[in-house]
Amino acid sequence: MAGIERPELLPDCDVSARHREPDDVILDSLVRLADDSLADSWRISSLQACQIRGRAALAAASFMVQAPGPWHDELQRILSMSRVNVDRPSYSYAEYTVGLCFVAGTKGLPAGLRHRAADALVHRANDVGYAEARNLLPKNGWGWLADAVREGWAVWTANLFAEDETAPLMTRMRVGLALAEYEHPAGYVPGAVEQLVAHSGATSADRFALAMAVAQRAPHDGTSLLCCLAADPIVQVGHRMQAIERLDAIDPAMAEKMRAVQTRLPAARLARDRRREAAERTQREAAAQRERETPEAVVDRLGSKIEELLDDLRGRGSADWLADQLDNHIAETDWDSVEQDIADICGLIRDDGIEASLRLLEVLTQIRFGSEANLAPEISDLDAQGDQDFPRLTQEELEGQARAEAERSWDFWRKLVEEHGWDDDDDRSGELDHQMDEVNRNVGASICQTAGNHLRELQKHLVWELWPALVSAAEAREYAVARGHLATARLLSGEAEHAEALWKKATVENYSFDPLTMSWPRDFWLVLEQWRGVADGR
Repeated sequence: MAGIERPELLPDCDVSARHREPDDVILDSLVRLADDSLADSWRISSLQACQIRGRAALAAASFMVQAPGPWHDELQRILSMSRVNVDRPSYSYAEYTVGLCFVAGTKGLPAGLRHRAADALVHRANDVGYAEARNLLPKNGWGWLADAVREGWAVWTANLFAEDETAPLMTRMRVGLALAEYEHPAGYVPGAVEQLVAHSGATSADRFALAMAVAQRAPHDGTSLLCCLAADPIVQVGHRMQAIERLDAIDPAMAEKMRAVQTRLPAARLARDRRREAAERTQREAAAQRERETPEAVVDRLGSKIEELLDDLRGRGSADWLADQLDNHIAETDWDSVEQDIADICGLIRDDGIEASLRLLEVLTQIRFGSEANLAPEISDLDAQGDQDFPRLTQEELEGQARAEAERSWDFWRKLVEEHGWDDDDDRSGELDHQMDEVNRNVGASICQTAGNHLRELQKHLVWELWPALVSAAEAREYAVARGHLATARLLSGEAEHAEALWKKATVENYSFDPLTMSWPRDFWLVLEQWRGVADGR
């Protein structure tokens, strides 16, 4: 039917539309199984063929032999003779859904059986199942829903059909009348019935019949429908008066209000003109909407969305804001601010929105550019895909640097003493105390500088190299490369947290170095040993 496209996929069913149709062998088997004019042997062999084929074919046959209807007893007899077991089915949920499509779409089967399958599809997949059923059954053969509702089944399917603006209005009104007569719970009026009673395109008599059917079944539930008719100038005067008379018996006060409304209603012709103008305006808006949905417009919107996503990626890792004060905060030894800067870096990199943006870019790019896009393969563990091409630093390296710095300082001092002598031969211990303090202070400052520089280098590497490379790869539609950069950035975030801990430790650590662990000339060694003994004694 025009306006309803067949869905490509159904809920919890990954079988495409073109594969939801039986092949010739299964089609013949299903038709023969339902044909009571054939010999039992033909029908039994058809059922067994479906069992041998299994999956959706067995699901379709199982539905047929169990569906209620005039064929049920005869098919049950064939089932018992065939010894096919349908009580413990071997097919999956998705295969049963496809089996229902087989039955609903097979033209040689009894119409009632196809209707049962269509209703089962709707119950399984709601609106999507209804769209599938509308494409499988004859487009103008849906009047059976009225009889089905009166028999007590297919009520939900009837609701969806009655609300379907693409369906023939006369058939919708017949189905709507059956819904109006159906014993719904007190206080409930189907939205489809309300929609049809207010439908300006339906005849006045049909609309009146729907409202009266509800009022006769549940008087108070029909009040709003009767008021809708009484206040509509397009409804014939006789039908409006009958609606008000029926209101008299249900709600006299409301009936009086409706009588007063009659004097203010415009003429029927004027009301029709207004409705027609509104309908034409709606059609113009729909036409404008269709123009907005032209291929060119869709391409433009796709391009705009892709550029919007790229701009968002560019802005997220911009050097203009991301930890841009880290250098100053390190220089000021501001722990809280440095901690916030690193949290900003890690929060950006670990945000699931980045990966989601890359995936959305992939999809939009594939739609926009088709095979020109360089789509990335599925990556289950992003961190495992990244490399470690960024600055790294360990505690062992800092300790090694501290020792090397201290040894250089002591060695330089030794050479000065060898060349110029002691400052005070009588107070060599004091000179050594002073040298010890100076070496430890210089080493501590150097280690803090190294740890701080490492944090700075990580931030610069991210905002000036890694993130621009990620954005450039996304712009070039090289999503595998972009994912690799994102994975590397996530590794970098871990290094940044580790580097922050190293820096904090360096700011409070006392890098005291024992010069006796070095090699010294004998005369220096004796002085240092004596100095150490005095220091230990203190």
